[in-house]
Amino acid sequence: MQTGTVPDIVTFAPLTGEGDPMFTGIVEKTTTVVRLTASGAERTLTIVNPFGSEVRRGDSIAVDGVCLTVAEQSAKHLTFFVSAETVKKTRAASYRPGQTVNLERALVLGGRLDGHLVTGHVDTVGRIAATRKIGDGIEAVIHVPPQFKKLLVEHGSLAVNGVSLTIARLEDDRVTVSLVPETLRRTSFGTALSVGDTVNVEFDIIGKYVARFLAPRTGGEPLRVLLAQWQEKGRQP
Repeated sequence: MQTGTVPDIVTFAPLTGEGDPMFTGIVEKTTTVVRLTASGAERTLTIVNPFGSEVRRGDSIAVDGVCLTVAEQSAKHLTFFVSAETVKKTRAASYRPGQTVNLERALVLGGRLDGHLVTGHVDTVGRIAATRKIGDGIEAVIHVPPQFKKLLVEHGSLAVNGVSLTIARLEDDRVTVSLVPETLRRTSFGTALSVGDTVNVEFDIIGKYVARFLAPRTGGEPLRVLLAQWQEKGRQP
């Protein structure tokens, strides 16, 4: 290859290994839980393997939006170690045999990014506060802990159980998202979505960086509140 030219073939590797893998929030497969075994504060999760030989030990897979590493792989099953910190921050401890979970393998550099950048590091657990059927889709209202309100932006992105969704409306600490028929068909939400259900929530990584950067300058106020204040001051004589 000559300097300054582009090679005919470029091979990209998955964003895995020693660094942090990334995901898109576009679910590839759904599968079912085989068993969840407790060992103190930690868990071992075994699920049915829908990928066959396409995955191997050491691969990173988002399970309901939680980045987990394949500890054991067979033609039938995939097994993951779930740390105490992950158990504390996610709904992993509530899994039961037969429960449906969403799966996405790590993003391959150069692949399509149809959702948004998802790290697989869940921020908190939300709860389904209400659901409403609209045509062939469903509108869901999710309650999130109030300390995370500053990370929510109307029409921004949110990963819920590993699914990239757009925030349709905001009302205090309640987030309304729309689940279109294709999302219902491809994810666990098509068969399991009830008021009171817990869900894994990861906020937009770009929004988190912006919030952290602005925190010393804003005193913790949400950016949208500050913009409204600045606009009001601009109208004053």
